[in-house]
Amino acid sequence: MTTRLNFHDALPIHTVEQARERVFELVGRAIRYQLWLMLLDADGHQLPILIPIEGIPLRPEPGGMTPLATGIGAMLNERGPGGSVILALERPGSAGLTAPDQAWARELSTAFGKVMAITGMFVAHDDGVCVLSDGVDG
Repeated sequence: MTTRLNFHDALPIHTVEQARERVFELVGRAIRYQLWLMLLDADGHQLPILIPIEGIPLRPEPGGMTPLATGIGAMLNERGPGGSVILALERPGSAGLTAPDQAWARELSTAFGKVMAITGMFVAHDDGVCVLSDGVDG
């Protein structure tokens, strides 16, 4: 079953739980290893842009996401000034966070956090979607 989301009628996203629900609605349970980006405007409305990135490595190269984050930041400034991003790592496996998941969390937090607000980071796994934390408070 495929769920179709009408971006114009969708409720805005203001909380991590709302973001997690949106990731589950759009990505669902993991099928393959990839990264998803969802952009929100300043009012929390999702822009009609859903970006899947295939062929990502098991562990990111430090600084490897910076060029992508910079480009996405420019796009967001043009289409949704003051907005934010939702990041979802899709990977088959259990809900337990792995060392590669944590490496992705650090890389995504560093790269995207420098150029835009992050509404939430998540892992889509075999059984659903869980929060992906970079382990850094602040």
